[in-house]
Amino acid sequence: MNQVFRAPARWQAVVYGLIALTACAGAFAGLSASGLWIDELFTVYLIHHDGGLGEVFRRALTDTHPPLYYFFLYAWTRLAGLSEWALRLPSAIFAVASVAIFAFGTRRVLSRTAIAFACAVGSVSEFWFDQAQNTRSYALCFALSAGLLSLALAFRHRVRTRADFPLAHWIGLSALGLVASLTHAYMLLALGMVLAFLLLSVPSWRIRAALVVTGLVVLALNAAYYKMMIHSSEQDLHNLWFGNSTGFFRQQTVFAFYGLMQRQVIIVTVLLILLGIRLKMVGEPYFVQDEHDTRWATLLAGFVLVGVTLCGIGVSLAVAPSFSDRNLLTCVPFAWLLLGRLYDAAGPRGYTRGSMALAALAMLLVGSYLLRLPGRELPRREAWRPSAQFVSQLPGCTGQLVPAILPYRFGHASPYFRALAEHDFFGYYMPQGAQLRAYMPAELAARHPVDELPPLLASRAANADTGGCALLGWGIHDIDESAALKIALDLARQPGVAPRRVLMQEFISYQPRGVKWDDVVDGYVYLAVPKATSGTHAIPPTSPDVHLSKENAAALGDRVVVEYLSTYTNPTQPAYLVDVYAIQRWDWKKSAHEPVHQDFVAVQRLTCDAPVTKSNWDVWPDPSYPGCSDLPPPTSAGKLSGQL
Repeated sequence: MNQVFRAPARWQAVVYGLIALTACAGAFAGLSASGLWIDELFTVYLIHHDGGLGEVFRRALTDTHPPLYYFFLYAWTRLAGLSEWALRLPSAIFAVASVAIFAFGTRRVLSRTAIAFACAVGSVSEFWFDQAQNTRSYALCFALSAGLLSLALAFRHRVRTRADFPLAHWIGLSALGLVASLTHAYMLLALGMVLAFLLLSVPSWRIRAALVVTGLVVLALNAAYYKMMIHSSEQDLHNLWFGNSTGFFRQQTVFAFYGLMQRQVIIVTVLLILLGIRLKMVGEPYFVQDEHDTRWATLLAGFVLVGVTLCGIGVSLAVAPSFSDRNLLTCVPFAWLLLGRLYDAAGPRGYTRGSMALAALAMLLVGSYLLRLPGRELPRREAWRPSAQFVSQLPGCTGQLVPAILPYRFGHASPYFRALAEHDFFGYYMPQGAQLRAYMPAELAARHPVDELPPLLASRAANADTGGCALLGWGIHDIDESAALKIALDLARQPGVAPRRVLMQEFISYQPRGVKWDDVVDGYVYLAVPKATSGTHAIPPTSPDVHLSKENAAALGDRVVVEYLSTYTNPTQPAYLVDVYAIQRWDWKKSAHEPVHQDFVAVQRLTCDAPVTKSNWDVWPDPSYPGCSDLPPPTSAGKLSGQL
């Protein structure tokens, strides 16, 4: 018998199944290894109260997401508490459930090997890996999306094999679609695409009418909710991080593709496509699990993915910018089906020596991502927890005001977002009763004067010499190393700080890069330290007397010291100031006896208070903004990097 007409050998299903099972088991490891990051902290803000579901609904209206996931999590935390483990466990369960639902729902249209391959690829993907331990609704969306796919396939099979009205399937599809649409806005788009494809493919006008009713009812309920949300949301819906340019749409679509599969899996996919082309060129047919339903399922998956992408772009253009890779990947089980179908059609059969070798190569490439599993025990989120423990133990700072840097891209500088940052972001891991005040970078730099800041910074700098709290600032979200260094420069030149220096203690988290993990800086604590001692060798500043827990100590990064040296004032017109600084970096990976990284930088001082907008999110104002500078744009300011 021609091997092409046979399904892939079942021994392959065992191997791919073991890969998927191992990845799913890993979803429950290290649930508390990382502290909560800003999106998770916002989720906790929505549910951490005793106001019941009514208060959850009121707070959810200030967001951009539907409330159903928050309702569930509120009820769950009444039983399980608010530990990181308890908050993330539902996402791990939902992520694993999505794989199981997909496997069960596609059993009629894909072979066992193709199902196992798709489950393995899905469970080792970066987005699934991440969302399986994220206190957000995406893992639940995976399960709901897999449920929509499975119900659509069952609906089609029921309509094809029986002539009476599929009442139970219609009710199930309608109920699940409503739940999904109230979990995430893109699930409403996915439901719309599923209903549209069923309308185009079922022959009965009675069934079509029922599907239209489902769509209209779900759409009406969602429209009512979003109307309330638009009038209640504290978000500036048109000035979030989303864009509406062609380049942005293309970028996010590419990101979604890499969230689905990375390098080794891409190699396998390309190999399968080449094998498929070869079969087509020699005139061999593709294997089909079910002549009636497999091709229909393939067309459904493609229709949903393309439709959600196009409709997402349309909504972004017509309503408010909202298109993103994360939103697209809520429908990822439909992409899993396409990958499974590709394996059935063109994957190695596994019956001959050559095809067995090819299958083994594909398994090694897909399974290589299991090497990432030890990273579950690394601090992989933003450093709110370790930096909070660091700040709370700073000598002399107990009961003192903590200046925090507002996450200005997360939300604009309104009283609502300042209070949110103070109480629910920076304050979440701080001791009860801690005093926090959120400031914009322009306020810390005195471009936007705030009366209490100059004396506060001057007194903290004086404490560097005499003892006491020397904390100048604390920043986590929306600040990369370049922005963080610019804040340090601004702090170092404030009245009363010089001749003391500014120590910027960095905090790191880990992000996957292939099958390895790279450390990435995402947290900063700014301290005043005494002026440099004279000598030929740079001496690292004394570390504060703090004692971090083992998991938090793993997040400590480099120490960067900024010293303000002088200011050059141009005596002619147009007048301008150039500040000169010395910058030193001590690598946390190396011994204190290693040579210090040292540099000097001169930058034009811009004192204008330019508004923070989507087109200018840097901590320093755009020199081209009216009133900022009459000179050509300074070269160093635009190229300043934290990498010394």
